[in-house]
Amino acid sequence: MLAVGSSAGCVDKPTESRVRASALLRAGQAEKALAECDGALKEAPGDASLLILRAKALFELERYQDARGSYLRALETATDRSQRAEAHLGLAMVAMRGKDYQQARQQFAKLVKVNPKSADARINLARVCLQLKKLDCAIEHGEQAGRLRGNDEAILFTLGRIYLVANKHSEAKRTFQRICEVLPKAASCPYGLALVAAQQGDKARALTKLRQAIALELPNVAKLAEDPLLAPLKNDPAFKQLSGKN
Repeated sequence: MLAVGSSAGCVDKPTESRVRASALLRAGQAEKALAECDGALKEAPGDASLLILRAKALFELERYQDARGSYLRALETATDRSQRAEAHLGLAMVAMRGKDYQQARQQFAKLVKVNPKSADARINLARVCLQLKKLDCAIEHGEQAGRLRGNDEAILFTLGRIYLVANKHSEAKRTFQRICEVLPKAASCPYGLALVAAQQGDKARALTKLRQAIALELPNVAKLAEDPLLAPLKNDPAFKQLSGKN
């Protein structure tokens, strides 16, 4: 038995601060979480986990450049793969918030290098590559994400859109149909097929699939006209009625 007063159950102060800061962040108290981290970092200035928590608090406070600096400091002192992965993800999020997609691509690429089996890292890199119109990169990492987590709705939908932008209509159709197989009641299935039909010039089928998607509670119906893949339908009266643009 452990003797009374044994130090075996004691927790060091940086660990206590990390626990408190994490709880404060979850509670939406970013200012208090930041203060907790700053106080603890005076005693443990190289603690990568504290620096990452500090960066997260700064990000929540919309102090993006300060958050970036804290993530970069965390990378300098990170001792394991999970810390490096969190720092690269944070830097990518900061870059995305500033619409610096090239920097975001670099950070997501580094994240993939740290954890090549992360489907989330792969699909995020694919999305950024699509934003940059780097279609080979988008396809490569979208397909890798699909192989890692092939029944994930968000991954399949993103990959389907990538294929469409790359004019790979058959691949896009098969990808959206895969959603129908694994999640028959998902609005993203008929919506994706509507995108394919619109890009192929089949307005009647596109409208039919859109109606099915709306019946399955497709979100943001009022923003349908903003989807560039539905541009071939923008002047169609039936489409205007569906999207509430009449």
